[in-house]
Amino acid sequence: MRKPKRKPIFDDKSRLLDHFGLLLCVTVASLVILSLVDIGPRASGASGRWEATLASILVGTTLLLALRASGLARRWQRIADVVVLVVVASVGSLAVISTLSDDMPAPSTAAPVLVVILSIVAPIAVVRRLIQHREVTRGTLLGAISGYLLLPIAFYYMFLTLSSVMTAPYFGDAQPTSTYMYFSLTTITTTGYGDVTASTELGRLLAMTEAVTGQVYLVTFVAMLVGLFAANRGRAGIMPLD
Repeated sequence: MRKPKRKPIFDDKSRLLDHFGLLLCVTVASLVILSLVDIGPRASGASGRWEATLASILVGTTLLLALRASGLARRWQRIADVVVLVVVASVGSLAVISTLSDDMPAPSTAAPVLVVILSIVAPIAVVRRLIQHREVTRGTLLGAISGYLLLPIAFYYMFLTLSSVMTAPYFGDAQPTSTYMYFSLTTITTTGYGDVTASTELGRLLAMTEAVTGQVYLVTFVAMLVGLFAANRGRAGIMPLD
């Protein structure tokens, strides 16, 4: 008997395939709002909950667009859609409850496991699609930037999740979730201001992982794009610049 064919995870048939310009715009918007809005227990009142809902919608849109631009098969797109919809609905319900009543439990900073997985898969999917490009176009460059900026979002959610399962706060004392995005961005760029640092061995390991991942991305993937660009210029008969 013939074994049934496995349905591919990526079929590169998405209508938004290679729409990396749009992806870059929403990714930057997500970074901005996560840097300004506190989506954790420190967020107070209905206004804080509605801001958290807006952040969830924007980040969810970013992750779904990244997967579609990367050619994710429709079957898996639907699964990702359901995950994001459930998360946004749960955050939105807290906003509604906080509007109607002042007495409500504080939300947790723990990101749902599936959202963490989606945030990790998104930059990997973008890189996987860009590797298939045989010519370096504007879309390729926008995709490369998008993939790099998706990394701090992924580590942001990993930091939040790790903080929620540790007995001690990630930074030694309670911080708004916006601090986690600030820490993620300064870590991946190896800026290292030192005003906030991980207080546990596991937290430091995760921070170092982000720093190394960001550098490896720049050194290997960007170098690959430069090599591909040079090869394209050579095939076109254009002399390389001195």
